[in-house]
Amino acid sequence: MASITDRLGRMPGAGLLLGLIVFYGLIGGDAVNGLVIDEASPLVAAVMAGVFGTIPLVLLAERSALLRRGRRRLLWELNAGTLINRMAVSNTFVIPLTLLSLQRLEALGTVIALLWVGPLSVAIWKMVTGSPRRLSSLLWLPLATPGMLLLTRPWEGNADLWGVLLALGAAACYANFLLTYDRLGEALGDRVNMAIAESMVRSTAALAALSAIVITTLAAFGQTVPGITPGPDWLTWRVIGFTFLSGLLTGFVAQIGQNLIFGQRLLSAATFSVLTAIEPSVALTLDWWVLGHQPTGLDWLGTLLVTVAGAGCFYQLEVRGKSRAELAT
Repeated sequence: MASITDRLGRMPGAGLLLGLIVFYGLIGGDAVNGLVIDEASPLVAAVMAGVFGTIPLVLLAERSALLRRGRRRLLWELNAGTLINRMAVSNTFVIPLTLLSLQRLEALGTVIALLWVGPLSVAIWKMVTGSPRRLSSLLWLPLATPGMLLLTRPWEGNADLWGVLLALGAAACYANFLLTYDRLGEALGDRVNMAIAESMVRSTAALAALSAIVITTLAAFGQTVPGITPGPDWLTWRVIGFTFLSGLLTGFVAQIGQNLIFGQRLLSAATFSVLTAIEPSVALTLDWWVLGHQPTGLDWLGTLLVTVAGAGCFYQLEVRGKSRAELAT
């Protein structure tokens, strides 16, 4: 494993390639889950995907070190309990909020465009407060606003307010996740995978417990709440199969990719956040290919504007920024 990560660190564009894998894993998992959220409810689908994604991630974390007797001592040695809990909070809510928003807005591209507000905020924060400051990168960001407006199109009256608010809640979780991931990468290096696995264990357990309490309470009073209580056919092989695939994509493939990116410092948090600008493009294609939603010309134009804004920021941060640093040395 060490030799593989060392080679990745020396490979040009490794961070960019892994970033693309992460984005397709994250959004692909949401798209696959979107096929069964009407049958299982977004909450139940999120719990099942979380369980399926966490199990292999934990088993591979330092040869199942988290399952050994020294687990408590190991976590104490990592000295990252606060950051692990902070990440677990984001992991607990980001997928349920995303799926609940998808059920109401019925357009994955729109949901992901709103979700990008989280990484965008992280990128702006890093550019403004980082050293050296990259204020010139902010000049590209005005393109993102009209792009997101074209994707959401509130003037058409079909941008459900609750759906938008749920997506923005997921965006806040995503921003916290990225900031915490960056700090864990700085503190733990290539041992970050163990902290992430522990965070996933805690978030999956919390989400499962909260969901069980809510659903049981509603059932006791004979209440049915769309998006929360499961449908009559939720425990089928179809639901299990799609949530299993979703869990592997979001909880395993994407997390392993992010572990490599942040553990090996292949990309900075600001650069990774800016790269998420391509997520609406990925979402638009998967929305059409997996969920069967036909994108309009405004969808493509909005996606283009958001992507160009992200590409411009990436160029300022990675290409011009590194060139200036090399000239200075």
